[in-house]
Amino acid sequence: MRGGEEMGKLKWFLVVLLVVLCAFLLFDAFSSYINPYQSVSEVSLHPERYLNKNVQILGRIHGLKFHENGSLSFELIELEGEKKASLEIFYAGIPPQNIREGQRVVVVGKLIEPNRVNAEKLLTKCPSKYA
Repeated sequence: MRGGEEMGKLKWFLVVLLVVLCAFLLFDAFSSYINPYQSVSEVSLHPERYLNKNVQILGRIHGLKFHENGSLSFELIELEGEKKASLEIFYAGIPPQNIREGQRVVVVGKLIEPNRVNAEKLLTKCPSKYA
């Protein structure tokens, strides 16, 4: 009977190991949905992960420029602390009414060069939601 007990323990160990592995894989797969925003430094320090992919980056507007053709551009910097990393943002749509220098913003777009994002959307309302 001793061999049967050892087989039972081995089966339980394998079941527990499988459950833990599945939980880890599920967390890894859905973690981007929990916090879908990347930080400025995350994207600028590892552009190869995001190049030619859609991104949602949370940061602060610096050097906001309105162009004659109706587009705008700015530098996206970290929310807090010193300016460690930045990204160039270009947006050709209708600018949000309340956009201003120093404002917290979520940039939704595509990283087309290691330091340049073509934005499709700029989310500026309720900045507390993005914290």
